Amino acid sequence: MVALVILGFVFLRVWPRRRPTEPPAKPAEHLAARDAFRMGVALSRDGHHLAAAGYFATLARQMPDSWTAQQSYASALFNSAQEVRTHLGREEPMTRSSVERIALVRTSMIEARRADSLSTTPQQHAVIAYQHGQMLHAYGLVADGLVAIRRAALLDSSSSIIAKGLREAEHRLATGGSE
Repeated sequence: MVALVILGFVFLRVWPRRRPTEPPAKPAEHLAARDAFRMGVALSRDGHHLAAAGYFATLARQMPDSWTAQQSYASALFNSAQEVRTHLGREEPMTRSSVERIALVRTSMIEARRADSLSTTPQQHAVIAYQHGQMLHAYGLVADGLVAIRRAALLDSSSSIIAKGLREAEHRLATGGSE
């Protein structure tokens, strides 16, 4: 009887031990740059910015000298900080805490500076300046946002999007920062 208990213990505890499985790899890590970009864009268009950030991070790692890769990652990070979901009938942020949102915005600003350093045309610099202005405005820094958007308009006077954004930013400031 004792032998059966010992034998049972050996079979259950010692032999054969399962090796712990590795956690599954993130799906974006195994994609080619083009596929990671396409998936990131598709997720962003559907409003899933937090999910898209992983694909854009993969793209940025694969193409560290690409302005587009860095700018896309920066934009996805910022949009992730703003992303909300409906939970129990209420709108709430996708991220768990304000600390996470601050970290996303901070990292977004770092990545945007990196993208700006890789920019080679005035239009690319204008995109970064415009997005910076939008970010400042989103956090209530309307006058600072206007300065950044004016810089964008000077860098790319042909952009109708930037021109419209400039008119809206000037209107917001003139009306006390309200919509």
